[in-house]
Amino acid sequence: MAPQRNSTPGRRDLAVAVTAGVGVASWRPARADGFPNRMLRIIVPSPPGLSPVDLAGRVVAEAMATLLGKPVVVENHPGAGGILAVETVLRAPPDGHTLFIGSVAALVDVFLLAGRPPLDPLRDVVPVGRLTRDHWLVAAAPALGAGTVAELVALARARPGALTYPSNGVGTAFHLAGARFCHGVGIEATHVPYRDSYMADLFAGRLSFVVQASPPLQPHVAAGKLRGLAVLSATRLPTLPGVPTIAEAGYPGREYNSGVVLYAPGRTPAGIVERLNAALNEAMRAPVVRARFAELGLETAGGSLADAERFIQWNKAANAEARALILVEQETAARREGSP
Repeated sequence: MAPQRNSTPGRRDLAVAVTAGVGVASWRPARADGFPNRMLRIIVPSPPGLSPVDLAGRVVAEAMATLLGKPVVVENHPGAGGILAVETVLRAPPDGHTLFIGSVAALVDVFLLAGRPPLDPLRDVVPVGRLTRDHWLVAAAPALGAGTVAELVALARARPGALTYPSNGVGTAFHLAGARFCHGVGIEATHVPYRDSYMADLFAGRLSFVVQASPPLQPHVAAGKLRGLAVLSATRLPTLPGVPTIAEAGYPGREYNSGVVLYAPGRTPAGIVERLNAALNEAMRAPVVRARFAELGLETAGGSLADAERFIQWNKAANAEARALILVEQETAARREGSP
């Protein structure tokens, strides 16, 4: 499947706003060996518009293009839980012109659960900076008949393994979040990985519920096509004020936090990584970028290279716990299928 290359609508407007917002005319960090000297690519492991990785990447790509003075395009390489996208970046020259936006899970857990050696997200690729703090949402198909988390739990416990939830691949952050939720509320549900969009199946009731970072779900919850059951954060989402937190829904301590990181290939020179980090942080401070993120239900992150490394180390430890839950989930499903 050929990579899908798209640009964010309103490119000229965003470029003008970023220029005004960060004072790009005076923003001149030292150039690292003439970098950049051509178009930059940001590789995304999901289809267009279906994940916060893609949504955040498009906004940031336009802003960084203005700051770096070269085009920045987003290329979608969905499939294999993100492995195809990661391999594209690993094959690229380590010169800063090919980047990757994704979760720690895309580099470690997806590979492990596929029976492949994991990557080191601090060596095989180099973190440039954290883009988002993600807020995860539990939403159900109206056909399920569950209007609360408690009702979802009751339905699932009455028919262990009968309810289904999607992700974009085994071991992805999407999958890890679903497995953590199921374990946290004490239910057995069947995971269904998708290469492309799962929305049609969820609307039609062929899937039961979903646990995903909130941006792709919010318009459908607001329109009544899906039922928002809980936000896996400590506070409610301003864009969905009627959806309770998981603690308010009766399940305290089941919050889930994550985010996505911008990476460069391993062995990219430190000067180029520092320039990319500076551009990323300037972009994240631009009012128009912050406003776009808020409209999408995303929270900007940014920070230093050391901040990104600390987040990655924390995320690796949290994901290891969730990965163990996925292995139990797979064993349970195998036993269920083998039962008479």
